[in-house]
Amino acid sequence: MRQLVWTAAVLVVATAAVTGQPPAADPAGTWLLTYAPAASGNEFNVCILKVEGKDGKTTGKVVATPPKSFPVKVKTFTVTGQRVSLAFENGTAFTGVTGKDSDVILGAYGNDSVQFRAKLTRTDKDEIAAPLTPGKQVEAMAEVAKLTNKVNTLRFQARAAKEAEKKKELLAQADEAAKEADEKVPGLYREVLKTADQPVAIDAAQGLIGLGAKAGLKADEARALMGAIAKQAAPYGPDYARFVTVQAAEGLAAVKGLEVVAADALRPIVKGFTDKEPSAAVQSKLLTAFKTALTPDGGDELKEVDGRLTKLEARLDEEYHAAVPPFKPEPFAGRKDKAANRVAVMELFTGAQCPPCVAADVAFDALGKSYKATELVLIQYHMHIPGPDPLTNLDSIARWDYYRELFPNDIRGTPSTLFNGAAKAGGGGGMANAEAKYGQYKSVIDPLLEETSAIKLTGRAVRVGDKVEVAVEYAGVPTDGETKLRLLLVEDTVKYVGGNKLRFHHAVVRAMPGGAAGTAIKEKAGKLSATADVTQVRAGLTKYLNDFAANERPFPSAARPMEMAKLQVIALVQNDKTGEVLQAARFDVAPRGPQSE
Repeated sequence: MRQLVWTAAVLVVATAAVTGQPPAADPAGTWLLTYAPAASGNEFNVCILKVEGKDGKTTGKVVATPPKSFPVKVKTFTVTGQRVSLAFENGTAFTGVTGKDSDVILGAYGNDSVQFRAKLTRTDKDEIAAPLTPGKQVEAMAEVAKLTNKVNTLRFQARAAKEAEKKKELLAQADEAAKEADEKVPGLYREVLKTADQPVAIDAAQGLIGLGAKAGLKADEARALMGAIAKQAAPYGPDYARFVTVQAAEGLAAVKGLEVVAADALRPIVKGFTDKEPSAAVQSKLLTAFKTALTPDGGDELKEVDGRLTKLEARLDEEYHAAVPPFKPEPFAGRKDKAANRVAVMELFTGAQCPPCVAADVAFDALGKSYKATELVLIQYHMHIPGPDPLTNLDSIARWDYYRELFPNDIRGTPSTLFNGAAKAGGGGGMANAEAKYGQYKSVIDPLLEETSAIKLTGRAVRVGDKVEVAVEYAGVPTDGETKLRLLLVEDTVKYVGGNKLRFHHAVVRAMPGGAAGTAIKEKAGKLSATADVTQVRAGLTKYLNDFAANERPFPSAARPMEMAKLQVIALVQNDKTGEVLQAARFDVAPRGPQSE
């Protein structure tokens, strides 16, 4: 698990006692903060905090972090009754509750997207020797990890294999490994739940729910799983209990026949909302899950939830647009060489579950405000990295494989960026790094706009009902046997809130009419026509996502946005030997009224 990063601050503490309850924490002293990734048995050491009273206030500072780790500083630390809250400047936090042992405070560590079981432990040490303290994994959970890792490893190897026969062999092995995992993993999870009266039961229950229909869950067992989660999560405080309950309920809401169990688990949480707690983003997430769980039965409760969610989402969207990007994009001043006519192309591989993709995604969006479509064509492909992403499709994956074969050392994860088919300016970061990435991208793009190309691309795209008719004309194209024409159907704006909290995604590839391999160009000038049926695109995406959820990994929520109201078609002329995009054009899809009978 990657070490979470924090940045600078102060520590302020308020204390209070609760009669008849375990005493509030006495914050004075030295504390070690650790967190435990699910089912691993290991504990990651975050920092050592020294807390002391001064001038009627309690202050504290970080006195140690693991070797080679990022600096860690605190923003606020408050104790109210049994509740302990430790917040950090980048939005991560520890929240927990005091118990009978005054030297240990159990809680949750993370942010709105992810929460780990964690604890503050009194210590007499003033340094941390290693990033983690190894622990012993429950045997059945270790076997689960072994089975699932085998499947993932074989699939990764198959994707990386260049020879068709080797790829086929590895895929067959992956299918066999997946079959074995499907047969054994549910039983292993159930074994843990029968024998482990400890927090790992949460992980086993979550894992069983995450298998979806494969686990063969019935309503009674699903309720028992929710009970096990509630029991084992309680000592870690209300924030952690809420997080894992919602996570499990989202999984149950996606399984036909178990929606009512999910709704029953979420209802008391939703009813406990206040104006301030939890945050608006968390409330939206919970209401979305609750809406999904209620949808099969409908009724007045669903209407009420839908109304609340609509208002909340509108507010969050407005706040997001006001804050993102966190800088002002500058309009491109124009080409210095008036004869220059080459269109620059930026292709971004990203993932809605990818926190390090935030800087790249936000900079990508900002570029759309700086350049015209006749200057820069933006293309965004979503990948299941590091987690399942409903904006991913088979054509995006094929495009990833195409570039991975050309640039195996450069295209290794998300975010990855290519400019005119050349891998450059890779990497990303958080929101704070977005402006720097924007500047880096501009430094690559601006020189490309001073280049001249003999290739001309013209065309149009018209939507008739749900069919998009595309006609492209080209001239001046090399007839070297290596040049292809590719068409991409992209959606202008997709709203989907994934793990990295970005609410909108732009220029998202939905399909590649004519196929990801493209069409070979044999003459210098010519025409290409194609039709993309949006109904068929939606059906194909739905089947792919259903198959992925059933055979590989479940999605974090039931959301699968496929509005496709505003579309564009992008045409690329590309040399397949080098990957260089020689010329490009973007055509807005124009409506032409309903399809005639």
